[in-house]
Amino acid sequence: IGFHLLPNDQNSVDAIEPISGRVIKKNVMTKVLYEGLKLQRVPFNINFDGLPRGEKIERICNVLGIQWPLDPDETYELTTDNILKMLAIHMRFRCGIPVIIMGETGCGKTRLIKFLCELRRSGVATENMKLVKVHGGTTSEMIYTKVREAEDIASINQQDYGFDSVLFFDEANTTEAISSIKEVLCDKTVKGESLIPNCGLRVIAACNPYRKHTDKMIRRLESAGLGYRVGAEETDEKLGSIPLRQLVYRVQALPPSMIPLV
Repeated sequence: IGFHLLPNDQNSVDAIEPISGRVIKKNVMTKVLYEGLKLQRVPFNINFDGLPRGEKIERICNVLGIQWPLDPDETYELTTDNILKMLAIHMRFRCGIPVIIMGETGCGKTRLIKFLCELRRSGVATENMKLVKVHGGTTSEMIYTKVREAEDIASINQQDYGFDSVLFFDEANTTEAISSIKEVLCDKTVKGESLIPNCGLRVIAACNPYRKHTDKMIRRLESAGLGYRVGAEETDEKLGSIPLRQLVYRVQALPPSMIPLV
């Protein structure tokens, strides 16, 4: 998924981008190995976007280890990009690598995770995704409470049904307690104590990308009464000659999801 294989003139095989034909990586395998795999009917160079939806579901379930594939949401578009994201998350789960998704608000981060969780559930009537909508008022204690609740859900699902559960921190970078999310996500601890071992709990965090505003946008914010400048000569809070608060927003006028990090 995401690349095709093409033999070159050096008795080797390159990985190419399917649409443009651009070489992604040269000499990914020998030509002998490529021909041998083809004789064993390994399916190379398939247009994934052109496959029937049922076959797409079956293929991704084979990778995820799901025995009984079911389509949890027929309205969700299974593009190659979405499938690659799901596979990347799955591989990070297997390797114990923290999963952080970055994207603008409304780009489909939550729905992708929800579809992946429902796919793993295979029609079982239980909850296997704990969604935490993080905002400016979220405290460390609130985060730790959600973690304990998610551990209880994950333990039941792992024991009764044999599949993992996901704790999803949405817009994780909108709270001052982000260090607590880091502790859970990276250190796998709560207040220094390890999470319940082998309970099947997977943690994902989503964040909005940092964006530096243009001068035009800054002027628009200032004219709307949402921000103002602090010049270097007007503040004592400096790092060398750089003021620590060059641009300050009146955050009370904005919902937490719209507050940029500056």
